[in-house]
Amino acid sequence: MRILTWNVNVLRTCLDYHPFSQMKKKNVEGLLDELGAQIYCFQEHKTPRAKLEKSMAVPGPYDGFWTFPRSKTGYSGVCTYVDSRYCVPIRAEEGITGLLLDDNKGSTMKPPWSEAERIGHYPETEEMAWMDEVDGKDFDVKRLDMEGRAVVCDFGLFVLFNLYSPNETNETRRPYKMNFLQCLQQRVKLLQQAGREVIIVGDINIMRAPIDSGEGGIRTSAEQHYEHPARRILDDWCAPKGPMVDVVRESWPDRDDMFTCWNQKLDARSANYGSRIDLILCTPGLRPWIKGGDILNKVYGSDHCPVYIDLYETITDPEKGEIHLRDMLNPSDRPISTAPIYPNTVPRTMPEPPRFATKFFDEFSGRQTTLRSFFGGGGDGSAQRNRKEPSASPTPSRVTATPAPADSTPNGFISSQVEQSHSKPIPDANEAVTTPFSLARAAFDAMDEAHQAGPSITSVPSASSSMSQHKRMPLSPRRHSSRDQAIDMTSDDEGADSHSGIGTESAKIISLAKPKSSKTNSKPSPAGQTKLSLFFSQPHPPPKAKRNLSSSPAVEPSVKQARRSFSNSTVPQSLSRSPSISKNTNEAVETPIEECKTGWTEAEDELVNQAIQQAEQDRKMKNDMAKPVWGDLFAKKLPPLCTVHHQPCKDFLVNKPGPNKGKRFWLCSLPVGAGYDTGRSKRPREDVNHKFRCDFFLWDSANSRKEKVGDLKPS
Repeated sequence: MRILTWNVNVLRTCLDYHPFSQMKKKNVEGLLDELGAQIYCFQEHKTPRAKLEKSMAVPGPYDGFWTFPRSKTGYSGVCTYVDSRYCVPIRAEEGITGLLLDDNKGSTMKPPWSEAERIGHYPETEEMAWMDEVDGKDFDVKRLDMEGRAVVCDFGLFVLFNLYSPNETNETRRPYKMNFLQCLQQRVKLLQQAGREVIIVGDINIMRAPIDSGEGGIRTSAEQHYEHPARRILDDWCAPKGPMVDVVRESWPDRDDMFTCWNQKLDARSANYGSRIDLILCTPGLRPWIKGGDILNKVYGSDHCPVYIDLYETITDPEKGEIHLRDMLNPSDRPISTAPIYPNTVPRTMPEPPRFATKFFDEFSGRQTTLRSFFGGGGDGSAQRNRKEPSASPTPSRVTATPAPADSTPNGFISSQVEQSHSKPIPDANEAVTTPFSLARAAFDAMDEAHQAGPSITSVPSASSSMSQHKRMPLSPRRHSSRDQAIDMTSDDEGADSHSGIGTESAKIISLAKPKSSKTNSKPSPAGQTKLSLFFSQPHPPPKAKRNLSSSPAVEPSVKQARRSFSNSTVPQSLSRSPSISKNTNEAVETPIEECKTGWTEAEDELVNQAIQQAEQDRKMKNDMAKPVWGDLFAKKLPPLCTVHHQPCKDFLVNKPGPNKGKRFWLCSLPVGAGYDTGRSKRPREDVNHKFRCDFFLWDSANSRKEKVGDLKPS
């Protein structure tokens, strides 16, 4: 069996890296299948519970156990996956103090853990001495479990801690880090005193020994390394000084550069300039089961790499004989799971996991309706069953104009309107209008049809009738009341009101037969308000463009332009070119350019042409002389060369708040290596490996290296 730990630094982004991006199942289940372990411990999943998808929470045959930070989003968080085909944990909980397990508001599980569901052996927090905060305030022990940093599973043979230990980003975080380590050690000590075996995996955020730091071949002394109290505490806790076994280091005791974390901003992974802070520790009683461990430094997708240990499937005990690992992880006398079983649960041969498993969350067990189900998410047909049946009464999809009989008006005017209305498809009367947008669209369509086809009679329902019960009503020759009277919304005549209400039949016929011009539609209403019909009318065509001015093809454009300006400024007004207005066409007609030559001699015309050509040549020569100067001024800057390797540097941008924020600077383009963090003041350049980045630094404002612009030939 293999136990694997990996700080994924956002779980969902790992699927974009090779080889996970080429999987057939590009999801968490495919990721777990590709890694090939039986127990997976991930740190920094950075997924809020509100954004947790079912493919991540319940990935096929794997049981997931998740914890989330209580305040920050997109931060911290650990999760453990167990292959249910191999084993199932007996109990599972979050945190290391046990203070969240009976908190109705803070715990992930509702209701909180019962006594039978707890692993037990929690430290007495009130009796322990805690490191105070930097400002002198008392440390709140409950905060240790509020950032989603621990998931603990009981497998019978051992208790597995999946940890994301705090990182000391600044001095204010040191009390949190030191108190977390103290509480963890006390919890493990109590479990050992109760006869339990423990495995601790995860991102411990501590370099245990100088060999685990990224100083390459030049190591700091042990005295300098253990100046940090957290390193000293961890080293004293591990064998041979303490009870815990560092499995991977014990498997490779003299292996250098066995790092698990690299700074991606410095491109440090390509030079293997990192640190070993992802550890797997176990109590001595489990050492006979441990085959060995290693790192997977060729697996990408995070700034960390996976670390794993392998356990023997069978061992021989001097007293008990041959013992199988599966039997130890799946005891026959295991307690019955307290998790509920729902009808839609997929049948499984293995026992149900503890109630803390994500498959029993309300949003994944079917007990809580998710927002996605309201937008067509449900596949069981429940959403369709819950929908209301459509009304049996037909509702017209739009209000359409029903023509009157052909003999109701003279000159056959209505007859032509009848033919036009029948040439268009008639909407189905059973088509329902279910939304206000459909009603509005139907009304606008009816207005468009009335505007395009001309005046017509549209049946308008009474104010007391329902909108969903409108039906097309044919117009009979009899006299109509004001309730049935049609209203022409496209009319803009001042006397429209005289025949829109109660009127005689002749008045209505006159209003229908009255032709309308395009000028009438463009006028605003008498009250100064734009009509609604103007928003749905075709735009007026643009005015006819004026004719292009005629010009002589024998004259070049520049010469012609100069001649025009010269003639307009020197030639008398009677001889200058001026447009004449045609009274019939209202278009400007220019006098041909030949008319400008009236009164000019050939010698004068030749002198004008020579002057224009000479000015054009002078302008071109001046531009050709200025091109190299402007080219050098706006030439692209080239990367400077570092003083050690004489290679082009790489540019960076200052993001740290301060006076230099936003400034650009240049560094050596080689990957970071040994001695980079120490600097030139403490370590000579010749003591650092030449294949790594040198200490070259240059502000972009001081970079004067540009592309060389050669003399450009005159065009």
